[in-house]
Amino acid sequence: MVFDPHELSLPLEDLESVPRGLDLVIAIHGFVDAGSAAEAAAAAILDTLPYRGIVEFDTDLLIDHRSRRPRILFNEDRIDEYLPHSLTLLQVEDDAGKPFLLLTGPEPDWMWERFTDALLELLERLGVASTTIITSIGMPVPHTRPLVSTVSGNRAELIEQYSAWRPVSSVPASIIHRIEHRLHGISPVATFTVLVPHYVGESGSAGPALAALEGVTSATSLAFRTEELRQADREFQQLVAQQMETNEELQRIVRTLEARYDAFMAQSSVRSPLTDEDGTLPSADEIADELERYLRQQRRPGSDPLG
Repeated sequence: MVFDPHELSLPLEDLESVPRGLDLVIAIHGFVDAGSAAEAAAAAILDTLPYRGIVEFDTDLLIDHRSRRPRILFNEDRIDEYLPHSLTLLQVEDDAGKPFLLLTGPEPDWMWERFTDALLELLERLGVASTTIITSIGMPVPHTRPLVSTVSGNRAELIEQYSAWRPVSSVPASIIHRIEHRLHGISPVATFTVLVPHYVGESGSAGPALAALEGVTSATSLAFRTEELRQADREFQQLVAQQMETNEELQRIVRTLEARYDAFMAQSSVRSPLTDEDGTLPSADEIADELERYLRQQRRPGSDPLG
C-alpha cells in the first residue's frame, strides 16, 4: 500500500489563493529548542502580526500525546476546554506588509519521512522561494554577551557572515535536520541554531527568541515587531544582574564564561566556547544549579516563555 502524503494534512484555505514565491519560516518546538527560542519567536509573530491558516497537519497521527499531553481547563466540576496540539502552515504579513509562510507547532514524533514528503510537496506546489529554520541549543556561553548562531544549509553567504561556530560532530537529529537535509539540493535553505546559555533554561529569557528572529531577518529581510521581546529581555538581564550582585561565585563563573567567549570570538587559539582543556570551566550542572536557584525565587507559576 502506497501512503498518500495528503493524508497528513488538511487545507484550511484554497491553496490557489496563496501567493507564489513566498519565503517560508519554520519554527517547530520540541527537542532542539533551548530557551524556547523557536516557540517564543513563533508566539511573538502570531501575537503581533496578521495571519491566516493555510494547512493543518494531523497531530493525531504525528504526535505522541502520552509524551506531550494536550492541556485542559478544569473548572470546579467540569472540563471547560480541551486544547489539542496544532501543527500549522500559516500565511503571515510582516511589519511592512510583506507576506510570508510560517510553519509552527510541536515537532512530529512519528512519520518523519512521510511528514517531510508532505511538506516538500506543499513547498513545491506553493513555489516557496526559500526556507529559513530557527532552532537553538544550550551551550556554555555567557548571558552577558550577544547570542550567536551556528548557520547551516546551502546559503553560503549567510554561513560566511553569521555562523560563529562550525563544529564537526555526530548528534541526535530532529525533524528540522531532516527537512534541511532534504531541501539542500533542491531549494535555498538556511538553519539558524542559536547558542543559548545552558544555565538559563526555561527562566523566561527572551534573548533566544530575539536572536532567532534576527536570523530570519538576515536571511529574508522580513520585519518583525520585537518591542515586547526586547522589554522582556531587559527585565531578565536586570533580574540576573541583581542576583549576581551578592553572589561572588556566580560572578566568577560568568567572568570565566565571558573570557572564553571573548577569546573565541576574537579568533584566538581557543577552539570554541565549549572547550575546557585546563579543567577550570564549571559544568553545566554547576552553573544551572546556582543560577536556577535564584531565578526560581522570582518566577511566577504559569509564566509563559516570553516572561
